[in-house]
Amino acid sequence: MNPKLKLAGRAVVVGAISVSERFRAPTVIHRDQVPISGAHVTAEWLTSVLCRDTPGAEVVAVDFPGGSSGTSERVAIRVTYNDAGMAAGLPCHVFTKATKSFQQRLMLGGAGVLHGETRFYTGLRDKSTLEAPRGYWGKVDPVSWRSIAVMEDIAVTKGAKFWEPTTAFSREQITDLVGQLARLHAPLWGDPGIVDLNTPADYIANTSKFLDIRKRCEVGMRRARQVIPPALLGQHDRLFDATVRSMDIAAHQMPRTLLHGDCHAGQTYVTDTGKMGIGDWQVIQQGGWAFDFAYLVNSGCEPDDRRKWQDSLVREYITTLRNLGGPVIGFDDAMLAYRQQSFWPYAAWAFTIGRAPYQPKMQPVDFCLAIVRRTAAAIDDLDSFAAVGV
Repeated sequence: MNPKLKLAGRAVVVGAISVSERFRAPTVIHRDQVPISGAHVTAEWLTSVLCRDTPGAEVVAVDFPGGSSGTSERVAIRVTYNDAGMAAGLPCHVFTKATKSFQQRLMLGGAGVLHGETRFYTGLRDKSTLEAPRGYWGKVDPVSWRSIAVMEDIAVTKGAKFWEPTTAFSREQITDLVGQLARLHAPLWGDPGIVDLNTPADYIANTSKFLDIRKRCEVGMRRARQVIPPALLGQHDRLFDATVRSMDIAAHQMPRTLLHGDCHAGQTYVTDTGKMGIGDWQVIQQGGWAFDFAYLVNSGCEPDDRRKWQDSLVREYITTLRNLGGPVIGFDDAMLAYRQQSFWPYAAWAFTIGRAPYQPKMQPVDFCLAIVRRTAAAIDDLDSFAAVGV
């Protein structure tokens, strides 16, 4: 069946269920059931999730101090246990991410990333020593495309402050983050647990089934033209062709490791001890390391800083990777890979600011402009077109 027709059929089913849930939300009491959001969980459901390995423990009260909505529905939850649960030290501050709305389900389900955080938190997180939240549960309903992930509320447990992309990283912060990426990539390099994950090439192909990314990037260039280098203006088709080529290289011409997949500056945080971490694991993929590296560095560093630091950051990454048991990568090969992977960081945010009226507003305009400015400058500086042969 034509992929777009298949997705249209799924959209009808998901849409009908979403409408019905407005009148009668499903009641959940067991972890195999998927609530429509964290605000709809019950003490019984949380007992099934958080107390499953602690005999006698029960959740006796639940409070919802706040939340937000974007590409997913986010809800903070405060949990009170009985004596057995408190004595076991079960988590009292948790955070949920769920696909509540039809738009959230269609975007994440259509892109093939509904299972991302469930996979990361329940099967891959503990293989790495990077700074990231701990996960407790995740589940997807394959018919309705409801999904939920339950994780540590690091805003409380670690005093974490999530990064706003309008603020650039310092040298110390980006060096820490590059090391965190190496801690993710090294132990999961070629891991059997990632072989069925999507690649970057799969991701853009899946997303293109329901969104005209090329057109949205063209619109994004017009809306952000004031922050894009003159040499790139008017080259939206070439930029998109280079993006597709770049993602194909990451998928098929580089050794594969676990990728965060959406590793822009806004996914990072700083703990109350000053340590940098990475959150939001919805879009995990398998592919070449530089896909994450380029996105993190180019989205979060001011161009003048990146120009001064980029060589040493590449060296920091490949040295840390090797020291953690990963492969040996030569500097010249690493720099080429970095240059090749500098397109998606731009395209992702040109697409975001270039959204159509029917798309959700995923990010504030000032965030989009800050990242488009930095990532477009990187493509120009690094001669990335030559690196991918486009």
